[in-house]
Amino acid sequence: MKDIAIMYHYVQAPGLKGIHPLHPDLFKKQLEWVLQQYEVVTPDQLGKPHQSKPRCVFTFDDATKDQYEVAFPILKEKGIPAYFTLMSGVFEKFKVPVVHLVHAALSYFSDEEIWDDLSRKVDVTKVAENSGIYKYETDMFRRYNKYALNFFLSEEESRSMLEPKLIQKFQTWDRFIESYYINMDEWRTMLKAGMVIGVHAVDHRAYTGNASQFFEDEIKPCKQFIEDHLGISPKWYTPAFGGGTLCWAMIEQLRPKLELEGFKGGFTTIEGFNEGHNDFWLNRFDCNRIPPVGNFV
Repeated sequence: MKDIAIMYHYVQAPGLKGIHPLHPDLFKKQLEWVLQQYEVVTPDQLGKPHQSKPRCVFTFDDATKDQYEVAFPILKEKGIPAYFTLMSGVFEKFKVPVVHLVHAALSYFSDEEIWDDLSRKVDVTKVAENSGIYKYETDMFRRYNKYALNFFLSEEESRSMLEPKLIQKFQTWDRFIESYYINMDEWRTMLKAGMVIGVHAVDHRAYTGNASQFFEDEIKPCKQFIEDHLGISPKWYTPAFGGGTLCWAMIEQLRPKLELEGFKGGFTTIEGFNEGHNDFWLNRFDCNRIPPVGNFV
């Protein structure tokens, strides 16, 4: 029997304009479909023999507040376990990853305003021809902004564009972080309810190609933060961006280091089925590929 893992990010009613969330009603319907087809388990339970059904693991990346306020109550009501991952940099450094700065800025400010600022400050002549990665965005300026801020500019350049705008709205990073991410009291509530918590990242950076250095920079401090503040030793890892452009190198190079440090496995963004826990790296289907949202094969 083939097992699956499903990847979720935002689960909320449309509100913030900078993201494409899964609507809570669709989330509920999706859970009902999964419960008919699969036994929902924690990552650890994938190592046990099958019962009457294949297994499914629900996984959540980025630890945004909606996961606690919207998804978690639905899971708890249905008695369904899930696996959530924590980022430590937002708590220890008060540093918001660029990807979330982009989501927030595009939600609170118009695309024309942001593009105007970009055009005045940097040379963006090559942005239009390379912005096809965001072809699903129907608004031209939205495509340009997302490509420029996430890929074209350096992290420092993007931060210099976005941080002043968001500070105008939130006054302090404390306020932004409290409104945007699951806080430590909420993590403890989820842990007591049977949710599994794993490592996502410190600063939500893609794999760099140096396994030892990447572990020291992005994984070890996050693992230590979870141990210090939640009293558990996380055994599962989900890389930011699925590892990024070097994901295949990450899969090969990072596994020995993770196993040496006591990790049981990790979740990729590669689509596909799993056979229990026969492999260290487990595939995932995006939630938009699972009924009733998409066509699952």
